[in-house]
Amino acid sequence: MITISGQSIHKRLAIGKILFMQADRPELCRATAEDADAELAAYRDAKAEVIGQLHELYKKAVDKVGELLAHTFEIHAMMIEDEAYSGMVESMIRNEHVTAAYAVAATGRHYAQMLAQMEDPFFQARSADIREISDRLTDQLLGNHRESAISEPVILMAEELGPGETMQLDASLILGLVTHRGSENSHAAILARTMNLPAITGVAIREEWNGCTAVIDGEHGLLIVDPDAETLAVYEDKLRTERAKDEELAALLPLPSETKSGVRVPLLCNVSCAADAALAAELGADGIGLFRSEFLCLGGSEYPTEEEQLAAYRNIVATMQGRPVTIRTFDLGADKRAEYMHLPEERNPDLGFRAIRISLAEEEPFRAQLRAILRASAFGTVRVLYPMISAEWEIRRVDEMFREERERLLQAGVALGEVERGIMIETPAAAIVCDRLAGYVDFFSIGTNDLTQYVLAADRQNYAVAPYYDPHHEAVTRLIAHVVREAREKDVSVCVCGELAADVTATAELLRMGVDSLSVAPNSLLAVKKAVRECE
Repeated sequence: MITISGQSIHKRLAIGKILFMQADRPELCRATAEDADAELAAYRDAKAEVIGQLHELYKKAVDKVGELLAHTFEIHAMMIEDEAYSGMVESMIRNEHVTAAYAVAATGRHYAQMLAQMEDPFFQARSADIREISDRLTDQLLGNHRESAISEPVILMAEELGPGETMQLDASLILGLVTHRGSENSHAAILARTMNLPAITGVAIREEWNGCTAVIDGEHGLLIVDPDAETLAVYEDKLRTERAKDEELAALLPLPSETKSGVRVPLLCNVSCAADAALAAELGADGIGLFRSEFLCLGGSEYPTEEEQLAAYRNIVATMQGRPVTIRTFDLGADKRAEYMHLPEERNPDLGFRAIRISLAEEEPFRAQLRAILRASAFGTVRVLYPMISAEWEIRRVDEMFREERERLLQAGVALGEVERGIMIETPAAAIVCDRLAGYVDFFSIGTNDLTQYVLAADRQNYAVAPYYDPHHEAVTRLIAHVVREAREKDVSVCVCGELAADVTATAELLRMGVDSLSVAPNSLLAVKKAVRECE
């Protein structure tokens, strides 16, 4: 029995045989070409063909995982046409008289290595995209047509999986995914979670494991190869329990989220993309309690335009079919950084230049976002949520900009709906002076993750202080109760949207405090509904 630690991508269990997927792409040797014009023509034909394939993949992905995730394939098409990438390929063909296939492979290696060496994990993850588009082009140039060898349910093991490869997998035949390269931010990882596949990465894989029985323990980020009988029996029992729990929760789908005494408790979802929203709608969520709009900013060379944002927001609004969609304005900074923003290096970024502080300093992108949110309100019920508020002057200035942009749109004859405004209560300052802040908003969303780490001075991403990070600490629960009491006096509703909302051991206490609604990840929704229905 061999046990290997990796990084968990999706915390579920899988037991089955390993299918080792060969990279099957030996490094192309440098090959000269006599006719550079013919190689250029072949490269351009291959580009056109692959771009067509990517557009087809995009159409299939929209139906499968939603438009925002499907947009990956449109990005791949743009990457192929990128002037720097394509220019390097054509320059090598012309000036070095090499074959088109070699020029593509060499260019792909160059850019993939460059991205992999960057400090930002987001850009490191993009190296997989470069490798995938380069592999597609070389396959097209060399006439390689790869067919899936998967004919029975397996745990798929590979050096790396690109989003295209992940998207084309038959999910009914995949028990789980194990990769060597990758990250929780990669497109393939996001797709794995969306497709509900147990997955871990960062595993030093071996071809000799092909055909071996294995266990993926997504909860602890473990791969167990050739488990002994006792270990296998333990995990088989855990898997049966997981499946039984899934069946029990699935039975709650048509039932209302209400306590035994008939008190209705709206259950909302925290989402990052259209695929998450589609899952939330499928699971019967009462709305979107938190759309993380900052993910629209990551991966591009500049802030998303007003029109690009409007398209994304409309998509989420349409998916929810009249149920409210709460769009949090860009919560950038700390661990969510885009290179084009030129954010300063900070000794403690969680306490630094982030979230609403960036928005107030960079007004134009913020105003464009406010306009996009306002315009989206014409298509459904939209609410705006401001992160990291800590003082009355901040919400006063934000509200002033919101009103100015609303007035400009109305004067231009743009159709708008009513947009409720809210703030995240995630700093102790906001919690303490929430009575003053309440005069500017319609609702509070308590972000218990940040609130806990700030109240207890315990970084939630630092394992060394993990014992000190306790959302159940009396100091945290007292602040939540204080916010709820003050909000009730000011006729402001309160939603809890941090991880505490998904902690079913806290559900009864939060409802006793008077919390109006809970917002959780889609995969926690039914478990929380069960907890609500068990409350008096």
